[in-house]
Amino acid sequence: MEKIKQPFMKTIITSLFLLASVITFAQTKDFSVDLSESSVSIKPGESKQVTVSIVRSKYFAKEKAVLGLQSALPQGITLTYEPKEGNFENSNALISVASDATPGTYNIVLSATLNAKRKGSILKLTVGTDQIAAK
Repeated sequence: MEKIKQPFMKTIITSLFLLASVITFAQTKDFSVDLSESSVSIKPGESKQVTVSIVRSKYFAKEKAVLGLQSALPQGITLTYEPKEGNFENSNALISVASDATPGTYNIVLSATLNAKRKGSILKLTVGTDQIAAK
């Protein structure tokens, strides 16, 4: 009976090891887009900067990143990246609000594309006076 159990246990252990290796390999072929802040409040006529970080696995380490938006910007709001494309870890996103921008709260998706794969993070943008921003 003991001889039957030993090969069976070796097979189970080997199978679990192989499964863990496949799962680990699959997880390492990825990247994420992180923001220094998840929400910002900006008064009309002002600007704020948010740092966009690209956390890469080894698979994407040498890939050029192209930053952009996955959502439309409301009228009177502009966003520029520095740098916008290249092989970098961090970029500065400058969000500017025109003096005549409509007050409100908007969800903006800042994105990065690496090797034809796109990912993004949501930034909650509140435009308005101190009273609106506090709500």
